[in-house]
Amino acid sequence: MLGAVDAIKRPLKIPPRFVPYLEKHRIYELFHELATQVVIKKPKDHLLFFKQSIHHAARSRDVARIIILAPPYFDKMRLGEVLQEETGARLITLKNIHAVESGCIQCSDFEDVARNMRKIMRTGMLNNGWVLVDVPRTKAEARAFQRIGILPTHVIEIKPDQVPECTCSTNVMESFYEPDRGYKSFKNSEYRSYKKQIRGLREAYSNFLTEVEVGSRTIEDLGKDCATLTKTKKHCGAPSLFRVVLLGARGSGSSTTAKYLSRRFNLVHVNFNDILEQARLQETKLGEAIRLFEHRWGSRPKPETRIQIVEKQVLGHECIKRGWVLTGYPICVEDFKLLDQLSTPPNRVIFIDVDSIVCRDRLLGRRYNMKTGSKHHLSTIQNFKGNQHELGVHPKDYISVVEQDFEEFENNVVAMKAYAGSSAITIDGSVEKRTVQEKVEACLMRPAPCAPPRVPRPPPEVNPEDIEFDPDDAPDPRVFDEIRAPESTISLI
Repeated sequence: MLGAVDAIKRPLKIPPRFVPYLEKHRIYELFHELATQVVIKKPKDHLLFFKQSIHHAARSRDVARIIILAPPYFDKMRLGEVLQEETGARLITLKNIHAVESGCIQCSDFEDVARNMRKIMRTGMLNNGWVLVDVPRTKAEARAFQRIGILPTHVIEIKPDQVPECTCSTNVMESFYEPDRGYKSFKNSEYRSYKKQIRGLREAYSNFLTEVEVGSRTIEDLGKDCATLTKTKKHCGAPSLFRVVLLGARGSGSSTTAKYLSRRFNLVHVNFNDILEQARLQETKLGEAIRLFEHRWGSRPKPETRIQIVEKQVLGHECIKRGWVLTGYPICVEDFKLLDQLSTPPNRVIFIDVDSIVCRDRLLGRRYNMKTGSKHHLSTIQNFKGNQHELGVHPKDYISVVEQDFEEFENNVVAMKAYAGSSAITIDGSVEKRTVQEKVEACLMRPAPCAPPRVPRPPPEVNPEDIEFDPDDAPDPRVFDEIRAPESTISLI
């Protein structure tokens, strides 16, 4: 993970089965924050530094540290105030930094600005995060901030759609004020200076930079969108395997998209209908239970049986090693909750929304060549060069089967979206296939949405009487709590 090697020079890698735990508790980000702080501060006793600053690093990992870059005609102060209201971070301007030293009207150079900013941070008033407006102004100032350990989590560059034309002289003030857009008066020299310095600032903060288009949004809406953006943490190189759930009605293109992702990212495509058929044909207890249930009730197995089929597949060697993309499952909220209880739950949930009329047209107009297995559609059947009598309808595309599948999906999709909440991503699947694939690929390349975790059903309680006692087992260390002296505590930095 970190490029380390053991005694015989073999690369040390984290086994894939441990990656879900790292992702859930953000262990890698925690130690990344610790390593960053120890490199900046260079303590004499790094072990003591780690022990004392672990709580501070865990807290610093989650707070927002934002720098706003915007042209002089944009009202950065109002945007900063909205971000302060939305995130709870404290708004800091250049005026606040100048006022740190009594009698200081303006700091002499960029080193003084950085030192004053560090003094503000040491007071503890920025423990909940900060939003910097109008600072840093130059690349040299940004480098001074970085040298003393003032590192942002997000640098947001505001890019309005239209740049006001400024043909005035240097000393004339032009007014471009629109309350809904946040434009204000500025000097022509200010804009030229901004264009000159923004390149250096982009270079200094290239790893944290996010460009935001204003569009037709008001400054309040823009601030709320930026606040949502800051909740998504930048990927800092942590190990990650994609475990994707693609949910969509039949005909939405979810299976086609899953096959594309399988090729693009070397994932295992797990189609629930395929593995259900495989399990049904196997001479195992599970296969016998599936056949017996379908014979008696004429429907799919119960959720408890369905999760056994999925669990056996996604916990297999290839899925653990390469990651997976799952289609056709979950079918209902109960399936979703059972899926979240696996040791490797999905870390991407994507809904593909397509109008039911479009899906029905895709399915009911689909024909298969009974000799070659090739797939065609009635709208393009005139281009078929063979005998059209060889084309037939697949049994799964009969209108009765299609309507039954749609009814089942529509009865459960609203509840599944409500359960997934903001942890899921919804994309429009009615556009052309290539666009859908690009949107889904972009969802995988971005960090997972920062949202409250989906809360599955608690696992069943274990009866202590059912646990067998082994004399060779190590004793529970809690039995010594009452007979030994408590460990001494060290106050945090």
